[in-house]
Amino acid sequence: MARNAFQEAIKKTNKSIDEFNWGACQSGLGGVLQKMGERDADTDLIEQSITGYRAALKVWLKHKSDNARYDYNNLGLALSSLGEISQNADPLREAIVNYQSALALKNKKANPVDWANTQGGLAMAQRQLGALTIDLEMLKTARNSFAACEALDYRDVAPFDWAMLQWNIADLALTHHHIAPDPALLTSARAHLADARAFFVVGSAYQTSQCDELLEQINQAAAST
Repeated sequence: MARNAFQEAIKKTNKSIDEFNWGACQSGLGGVLQKMGERDADTDLIEQSITGYRAALKVWLKHKSDNARYDYNNLGLALSSLGEISQNADPLREAIVNYQSALALKNKKANPVDWANTQGGLAMAQRQLGALTIDLEMLKTARNSFAACEALDYRDVAPFDWAMLQWNIADLALTHHHIAPDPALLTSARAHLADARAFFVVGSAYQTSQCDELLEQINQAAAST
């Protein structure tokens, strides 16, 4: 089991002698615990994963390692999951800060898709926070964050990531509509969702079904407006 392997590796690694390997094991353990926690909606496991990421991040920051940008991003992901599962705004606020720290260390020109994925994570955390706290300004901020991803136009380079971006923008528009009804938001949601579905329908039954479920929600929202 990956969890046991990483835990044993941490026990056998002398932090004072091999700090980088110790940090890598902490980050790896964090990744395993995060996936387990998300699968089972287990906040205790996700909190343990956050502890692992933070331990690794301390090592990277101490040595000014480029690995810091990855664990800032990992922390953003884990904290977003924790906030979503627990319906707690505080982890979402912390997720936003960590995503911003990751973005500050990433090179948009050198690796635009990697930058866009982190920027998209930031937007998702902002969307979750806005929906949870009924904060329209935060939802607008999330839309601007997604727009920064759109501006990179990476459809041909990373089509799956691009299609997920379209789905997320559609979901955000629907969320915004629920708080402040506006037919234009539903029109935008449908357009972005159609772009996402056109890609997913070729090879991803799961994502296609997700598109169809979201479209049904959009139609229901339109019918009740």
